[in-house]
Parts: sequence; C-alpha cells; structure tokens
Amino acid sequence: MVSKKSVLSKDLLDSGRAYARKIIDGLNASPSHFHAVNYCKQQLSQNGFTELKETEKWTLEPSKGYYFSRNGSTIVAFLTGALCGTQPVSSYKIVGCHTDSPVLKIAPFSKLQASGYNQLNVMLYGGGLWRTWFDRDLNIAGKVIIKSADGTKLESRYWNANRPLLKIPNLAIHLCREEQPVSKETETKPIFASSVADSLFSGGVEAISEDKFRIDEKHFSTFTELIAKDLGIVRDQIVDFELNICDAQPAQLVGMHEEFVSSPRLDNLASSLCALDAIIHHSKLDIKSTRHHSEVDMIMLFDHEEVGSQSA
Repeated sequence: MVSKKSVLSKDLLDSGRAYARKIIDGLNASPSHFHAVNYCKQQLSQNGFTELKETEKWTLEPSKGYYFSRNGSTIVAFLTGALCGTQPVSSYKIVGCHTDSPVLKIAPFSKLQASGYNQLNVMLYGGGLWRTWFDRDLNIAGKVIIKSADGTKLESRYWNANRPLLKIPNLAIHLCREEQPVSKETETKPIFASSVADSLFSGGVEAISEDKFRIDEKHFSTFTELIAKDLGIVRDQIVDFELNICDAQPAQLVGMHEEFVSSPRLDNLASSLCALDAIIHHSKLDIKSTRHHSEVDMIMLFDHEEVGSQSA
C-alpha cells in the first residue's frame, strides 16, 4: 500500500517508464563510446543544432544551438542566449558527464591461441569489476580506420558486430572459488573460436598481398574478414581499429512493474543521455521566456574519466 505522503504515483511511474525507454534507446545505440557520440550527433542534428569544426573559424548567432566533437569520442553541445552578441556572456551553465566506461579493449596484437582455442588478447580499461564479465555473451563494437578504395585518404567507420562473438568462461566452482582474485593478464582473454573450426573457415580468406599494416600478423584473418564484410570493404583497406568488448544483452526495463533499468555502461552513459535530452528539450522552449539572457548553456561529454579525467 502506498503511503498518502509518498510522491510516487502510478501516473508518475508510467511517465518515468516512458522517459526511461527513450534513454534505453540511446543506451542500445551506444555499444561503444564512439557510437554514443555518434548517436548524440545524430540527435542534435535532427533537432536543429549546427555542427562546428574546431579547426575552422566560428560565426555564432544568438538563440542557436551548436556542437563539436573530438576523436569521435568526446562531444560538446551548447545553446546561446538571445542576448549573446549584443551583451557580454554573463555565465556558462555546464553539465559534465563522460561517454567511457570500464571495458575490455581489443589489444593492438589480438591473435592468441591456447589449448585448442583461438582467443583475443585484450587490455583492461578503467577500474572494472572484472569477475562480472565472466560467463556473459559478449559483442564487439568501436571505430575502424580504413583507407579509401583509391588509397588516397583515411576514413573512420563505426562497427558493431551486433551479435555474441566472445565468451570468458568461469571454471567450475570446485576449481575456482569466487573469493580468488582474477588474474588480469591470464584469465580475461575471451574465447573467439575453436582453433579447428577457425582454421577450416580461414582457408577461404585470402591473405593481404601488401600487408604494410601487419593486419594478418596481428589479428585472426577470420576476425578482420568479418569486420570487412560488415563494412562493405576489402580486408586490405583496414588500417587499424579501436574496438571495445561489450555485453551482448540489450538494455531493458526489468522488475514486476518494469520500474528498474537494467543496462551495461550505465556509468556514465545514463547521465550523458539525460544531459543530451535536457539540452535538446531546453532548445525547444520559448526563447523570450526562458532564454532571454546572455548565458551559454552547455553539455560536455568527455571520454577519459575512467583513466583519471586527463582528457585532451
């Protein structure tokens, strides 16, 4: 029975669920910090914000929304007040969040074989609860650097395998007690394939003729072939990548009354997506009543919080 003094009501819970579903859409669109920033850019662009380039001269107007990004992993968006330009900026109102989370990243040399299995070598980013990564279905997503078909320029592409590819299996409980610490160097290497099955399929993957980026030396050919097929390119166009391992289970509402949000990367994507929604909502309010001032309202979503906040 809900107390009469409680502020919670069925209507409030219903509206909360509706808002949560909007944030969940953003969480599911953001398997990596690169995808998160790309999602923010799309939302801002669709809602009238203008993209700026750090290397260009800016011409800003009052009552307008702008955004710029760096490295595809940090984004800043801001609104100018109606009196900006005619008066000095009186203040900046800034909401700061971050797009990165503790994660396993594919190592620069990922090819690893042991006991009849092909594994991916990884780096541990941030201070994660690494035991919780065991026995999960794991996906891969991030940024891939490719050379154009004519070889004249480099491009960034976002890749999401969008299916379970990896597993870090636990040992049976009588062989490994929970209180035993995880060896970060030896026990967090996810299984990618059985060596026998991968050798059968890798026979159909042509070696890269001029492998100056050492792609075949560093990574399994079946792995880079999967990336190339998904991106609609050939393998020798791959120059490098920054890829995260992520939980394949989507974000969703859980609980008897769907009152809980269950999701990976909640720290700090939930705050980032709420900040994004807030500045978009604020941009649509009546300018005369809400933004008739010389303030600048801003969100700054950084990408290095998990390694000491030393963002460039």
